[in-house]
Amino acid sequence: MLAGVPFIPRIDVPLDASHPRVWTIVLTGDGTPRSGRPHRPRGHRPGRWPHRTAMFASPRAARPLEQASRLAPAGQMITVMTRRWASVWKQELDMLPHGPCVVQPTYRGRAAELLLPLLKLARRDPAATVIVLPAAHRLEHDARLSRYVGRAVWAVALRPDVPLIIGAPPESPEADGWIEPGAPVEGLEGLAVRTVRHFIDGASPAERRELFDHHAIASTSILVARADTLLALAGRALPDVLETLEPLEDVFDRPEESLLCEAIYECMPQVGLRALERAPELAVLALPDAVWRAPEHDRLELLAA
Repeated sequence: MLAGVPFIPRIDVPLDASHPRVWTIVLTGDGTPRSGRPHRPRGHRPGRWPHRTAMFASPRAARPLEQASRLAPAGQMITVMTRRWASVWKQELDMLPHGPCVVQPTYRGRAAELLLPLLKLARRDPAATVIVLPAAHRLEHDARLSRYVGRAVWAVALRPDVPLIIGAPPESPEADGWIEPGAPVEGLEGLAVRTVRHFIDGASPAERRELFDHHAIASTSILVARADTLLALAGRALPDVLETLEPLEDVFDRPEESLLCEAIYECMPQVGLRALERAPELAVLALPDAVWRAPEHDRLELLAA
């Protein structure tokens, strides 16, 4: 029997993420800006679950970087891409007030994709607040997402030691990565930030359906944390990947960085973010009234993790 998921109240705190020390790290994976399933029109209802309306990317949201660019000040969005798709993503970036690009020689999983730019940012400003999100996060409603990400940014300002993950109701019971929220986090009660009582993976079909029917939440893989806090968490959750990347710190922004990065990626392990996204130190902020769909890319990576 799964424990009941407590009700998380909806609150409207007029906060936003436009803080001068907020950065966004966008993880594009190893795909193009238009990877994923075809668009379904607003109001589409999956036949078996008519009580939920899936919020799929609209034609305008087919440019995921446009949405991500609004979450941090101009020029403070780091876009991570692989070399083979870099030219395609840079065409998208040319139309936006983007910041630095981090080009990986090849794709070695979400862990390296996150930790390479995080090391660069933490070296520059360890106290910066980082918003990490997959480019294909499949959450619509820019204003609502911005409001709740802004709330998470405010929570990190109040409690820099607390890294957050954002949860939302999934599209279907087949989702994995369910989160059972626990007690409110001390000092963040007014922002509806809660501890994580359980991460629920590998649930049976019946258990998943029970969670789904009780409006439980699942991880969106959107993280908000202070750079040094997230790096310390990665050191515990993903030590092998972090240690592999650490030699690059001494050559960041120097001519030899590119050659050393090539050599390091040759022996880089293929690792996802599952260990970090299930870390007991994480707190959760629920995004209500939205439905989340995991990109197919991430589902496959979860299976391989």
